[in-house]
Amino acid sequence: MGWSTQQIADLAGTTLRTVRHYHEIGVLAEPPRGANGYKDYGVSHLTQLLRIRRLVDFGAPLSEIRSMRLVDDTEKASLEYRDKLRHLDDEAERAILRLETIRAGIREELDAEESAARSVFLPPSADKDFMTVLSRLLHADTLSSWNSLLETRPENAALSEFVDLDESSTPTSRSDLATRLADVVRQLYADHPELADPVFAPGRQRPLARAAIGIALKELYRPAQLDVLVRLNALLRRDDRSVE
Repeated sequence: MGWSTQQIADLAGTTLRTVRHYHEIGVLAEPPRGANGYKDYGVSHLTQLLRIRRLVDFGAPLSEIRSMRLVDDTEKASLEYRDKLRHLDDEAERAILRLETIRAGIREELDAEESAARSVFLPPSADKDFMTVLSRLLHADTLSSWNSLLETRPENAALSEFVDLDESSTPTSRSDLATRLADVVRQLYADHPELADPVFAPGRQRPLARAAIGIALKELYRPAQLDVLVRLNALLRRDDRSVE
């Protein structure tokens, strides 16, 4: 005499309802009935039930398990079970690779967000948007240099003054600030020469990229700050002409 439905459910770590459901949908073979009319489960049924439970836990749909006929033939059933496990293992590997790719993307996005909070010239409210624009325009190496600069940004009174600059500033004060900022930028270019002549991402033509940066600056900076940047650019261009 074998096990009852309740007993085999207990042995397999599942419920009576689950065992009956497996019978109803044809996943688990019906056992013979004993003289008392009750189902009489044996070792082969327990083996099949345990395999079904494992496959379900590993994500195999019941419709696929039903076609496997796990107890039709002991050796055939074992081969099918192993083949299915290998297939599930392959699927799990692909899922892991996909999740690793997603995680890498998330980490890259987090790094970009954190870098955006450390801009040299921009007020905090504009940092994120400007770094987003740069990330779409600059070559990876140039962008890396920019991020490195953000990590070691200098503490400078002129930079702080520029961030807080508003329309109450006078032309004289703006000219003076541009002169002091020029000294800061010259040092930054000396420490990070690739920033003076940035390399743009493949497919990003220099005129278009510079125009895109210009649009971003006009949107993100206040008019007084833009005036200082124009003065600053004129000073730096003068440096270039003197070198020539």
